[in-house]
Amino acid sequence: MPRPFLTVLTSPIPGTARRLYQGARRAVRPLVRPGAPPPPQPSKYPGHYALVRSVVEGLNEIGADFTFNPRRASEVGRAVYAPENASLRQAAELKRRGRIEYLVAGPVNALYPDESDGVLRTPEIDRLIVASEWVKTFYRDEPALLAKARACPCGVDARFWSPTPGRERARAAVVYWKSGDEAFCERVEQIVRSAGLEPQRVRSGHGEHEHFTQAAFRDLLDRASFGIFLSAFETQGIALAEAWSMDVPTLAWDPRAEARWAGRTFIAGSSAPYLTAATGRVWRSLDELEPLLRAALADRAAFRPRQWILDNMTDAICAAALYAIIREGADEMRKSR
Repeated sequence: MPRPFLTVLTSPIPGTARRLYQGARRAVRPLVRPGAPPPPQPSKYPGHYALVRSVVEGLNEIGADFTFNPRRASEVGRAVYAPENASLRQAAELKRRGRIEYLVAGPVNALYPDESDGVLRTPEIDRLIVASEWVKTFYRDEPALLAKARACPCGVDARFWSPTPGRERARAAVVYWKSGDEAFCERVEQIVRSAGLEPQRVRSGHGEHEHFTQAAFRDLLDRASFGIFLSAFETQGIALAEAWSMDVPTLAWDPRAEARWAGRTFIAGSSAPYLTAATGRVWRSLDELEPLLRAALADRAAFRPRQWILDNMTDAICAAALYAIIREGADEMRKSR
């Protein structure tokens, strides 16, 4: 079997002894514990689920030459994309040993250059994917990192995030509360009610993914006319893209002020880096929200959020962009030798 060009690695490759042990344990479990329920199955997409799912399904959709989390080092491609830190460190060691040629990290390994023991400063990294252009500001004082950075968002599953045909939109707005105190959220909900919509609150948090299920969020979006998003910053804004895929325009709070992540503060570059005139509007103060919401309601037909997703941010489109970045970099490296 010919060696693939690319491997997406989000779970370290087990050594021979570990692989044999796991195989033996699976074989004897039914004999040792007959009738016992099967053990919990690992995630189909280890690591940052939304990113890894989009990358793998998108690469499959475009017919890319790649493997995903191979069980043997011999199955690893000449380029490795490792958006998970243990896997990234293993891939860096493979590169030091001459087993791979090109190594790509990001965008979820770390945000700050010195975060996670400075994993982004690993010298074997050839390319660093960032979720949007403004994230590069974190590396202004790290010229080596900045030179490696390329912006590429991950996509959304436009088949799952698809409005139910024929379902009528309710006079409701999803209020996606990720930042700001509860009094701020409640004031936003009052403005939503004054515009004739019923707010449907969804609680979220930076780096937190267990406040709601995808199915519940999809159901709320399927009935909503608008989404109001409250987030102090977003490196991409996947939930925004999911709303757009459901054909829900969004009004995003975009303070571009002091924000906090991993115990540190910084000035946020955007709360909606991919928002366009087709997908919504931004606002910075509560005084701006009500007239903006009323104007948007009066001209909702001007928005085409789902079409924008289908043209710009599906799994396949984003995976193709990522694959092109990796292929171009790997080819340039070969030519420079």
